[in-house]
Amino acid sequence: MNRLNRLLREILLGPAYFYHKRLIRLSKKWTESHIDKYQNLKIHKVNNTETNKEIIYNNLSKFTKRSFWVILKKSRTGGTTGEPFVFYQDIFFTRQKERAYIFDIWKDVGYKAFDYRIIVRGNNPRKGIHYNFFENALIISQDYFCESNKKYLLKVFSKKPFYLHTYPSSLIFLIQFWGIELFKSFPIRGVMAGSESFPASQMKWFKSQFKIPVSHWYGHSEYAILGRYCDKCNEFHFYPTYGKASLKKTENYYQLMADSFNKYGTTFNNYFTGDYAIPTVSKCDSDNFFKVKSIIGREQEFVFDKNGNQKAFGPYLFGIHSEFWEMVKKIQFEQRKKGYLLIKYIPQHEYDINILKNFLKNRFKEFHLEFKEVKEIYKTKSGKHKYFIQKIKTTL
Repeated sequence: MNRLNRLLREILLGPAYFYHKRLIRLSKKWTESHIDKYQNLKIHKVNNTETNKEIIYNNLSKFTKRSFWVILKKSRTGGTTGEPFVFYQDIFFTRQKERAYIFDIWKDVGYKAFDYRIIVRGNNPRKGIHYNFFENALIISQDYFCESNKKYLLKVFSKKPFYLHTYPSSLIFLIQFWGIELFKSFPIRGVMAGSESFPASQMKWFKSQFKIPVSHWYGHSEYAILGRYCDKCNEFHFYPTYGKASLKKTENYYQLMADSFNKYGTTFNNYFTGDYAIPTVSKCDSDNFFKVKSIIGREQEFVFDKNGNQKAFGPYLFGIHSEFWEMVKKIQFEQRKKGYLLIKYIPQHEYDINILKNFLKNRFKEFHLEFKEVKEIYKTKSGKHKYFIQKIKTTL
C-alpha cells in the first residue's frame, strides 16, 4: 500500500487515534512515578467497591455515563468465559483509541497501518469469505477451510505477501489443515495472534519451525486494559495510557483488575476482568509499564466436527457479538462424541428459545446439537465459568 493511501485511511480513524498514537510513544519513556501520576488523574472512581460482569450487567444504568453530545452503542459479548455481558461504548473515540494501540502491538512484527491481512478468527462472513476494502483485509470463516475449497484457498494464501491475524488455537488449526511444509511455503510476513492463551513453549516451537515473527497480546471487549506480550522478557506489559491494570490477591489466586479511562459509556472501575495472572518478579528495560508474568484462564480449546476434523472452538463463540448474549443467562458446551455437542443453557425468560436454538444451529452447522435447559452451570474452584468441556482427547 502506498504512503498516500495509508495516510488517508489513518486520517479517517479520527483525532483520538493520533492523540493516543503520540501518547503511546511518550509513555514508553515515562518513569514509574510519571505513570502513577497520569493514571491517578485519569481514574474516575465513585468508590472503591469491587465490580465484575454480573454486578455491572444487573445495574447497567448505574455504571453507564452518558452525554447529549456522545453517541453510545450497545455492545454484547460472552468474552472468553461464555458468560453473557451487555454494556455501552461510545461509537467513535473508544474504537479510534483501540486502533492506535493495536497497531503499536502489531508493529513488532513489521506491520504498518492497513497492510494486507488475512483474518481467520471468530468472523463468519455470509459466504464464508469476504474482503473488507477499508481494512485491506480478507476475512475467512474457519468452516470455509474444507477439502472442497482447498484448491481455491491455496491460491489465496499463495497470491501475495500478507499478515495472518488469528487466534493462537486457529493458527494451530491452520497448520494442521495445510500441513507444516505447505504452511512454510506461504508468504506470511508476520502473525498477529491475540485474545487467547499462547503458551511460551508453543510460541517458541512456531517461531523455530516457521521463522515467522509473532505478535501476541491480552485484551477484552470492554476495552478497559490492554497488555502487549514482550519478546524480551516473555511477559505482558500493560499500556498505562489505555487503562490501569493491577492484581488483587485472593486466597489462592491473583485476580486481574482493571480501571478504565473511557469517559463515556459503561465505566469499569475496580473491575475484576474474570481472568487471573501470575505476578512478575523481574524488570524489563523496554519500558516501566505494569506487567505480569502470565495470564491464566484463556486456554486453547479444540473440537471435532461431523467429519472428524479437529478445529479451534474459540472462534465459534468469541466471534458472537449479537443479541444472542441477551437470550441466555449462562451457557456451556460439552463434547463426548465427535461431531456432537451438548449445549447446556439457562435462558432469559423474555426470549424465544426457538430463536436461540436456530441461531446456534446456524452458527454450529458442522455439528449435531443437543440442547439441555438447566437451572445452574457450576464454576471451577477458582470461580471461573468454563464455557467448553472436551471429553475427547485432542492432539494438542
